[in-house]
Amino acid sequence: MSVQSMTWALDQRDIRDATARHVLLCLANYADKNGKAAFPSANSLSEDTGLSVRTVRYKLDHLEEIGAIRLGNQAIAAAYIDRHDRRPVVYDLCIERGASPAPGDKRGANEDTTGCRSEHNGVQLTTERGAGAAANPPSNHPLTINEPKEQGADAPRKPARFDPLTAKPGNVTAETWADWCQHRKEIRKPLTAKSCEQQAKALVGHAAPDQVLATSIANGWTGIFPEKGPSNVHQFPQSRHTGFADRDYTAGLTQREDGTYAF
Repeated sequence: MSVQSMTWALDQRDIRDATARHVLLCLANYADKNGKAAFPSANSLSEDTGLSVRTVRYKLDHLEEIGAIRLGNQAIAAAYIDRHDRRPVVYDLCIERGASPAPGDKRGANEDTTGCRSEHNGVQLTTERGAGAAANPPSNHPLTINEPKEQGADAPRKPARFDPLTAKPGNVTAETWADWCQHRKEIRKPLTAKSCEQQAKALVGHAAPDQVLATSIANGWTGIFPEKGPSNVHQFPQSRHTGFADRDYTAGLTQREDGTYAF
């Protein structure tokens, strides 16, 4: 357990997915003070978080994609576990991300703060103690000052990445839907907002939507195929020859002692 790593994980406020932050915090519990060599099994993280194993793996992939974690030295797990098929993945926390500042938090101090150097756009305006004058940049390397990026409400923002877990149909359990999302990702056919909408419509009113998804996962399908209801069964027209069942064919015959009939 590392207090430094868990404190860093708690400071990652830019990760909006609450489930992903929960997995990151539990993963940080297994890292050292430098955020390295965390190799809990997916089952261990599942027990720590209360999530399914497939959901844990899905969130680990998401954390790796956004740069919160990365693959570490896999030889560390090999030193503890002989069987390669039983070795969990070793992860390192991307500590260089630092802590995400709260909205409106301006780090550093202003011109009137005692003990801080006065800088403008990263250039020191006053000389350092003991120096005759502030050093000028070399003539063959002109100083480039980047304009600060817009931070106002009108500044363009990058659209949020679509998470199919948020588009779960109402009649499907969360665990089955997470398995379906992970399955589509593993076969490199991730769910889109449109495909989630279409599949939700196809499962409306179905008696066993979880079984439909489980069947598609077991067969490696990219789509779902709900069974057709009774309304879709072809109705054959009624025969014109009716009334045969109601007709008495024994009329006019003589019944024998053995129960048979004779003309």
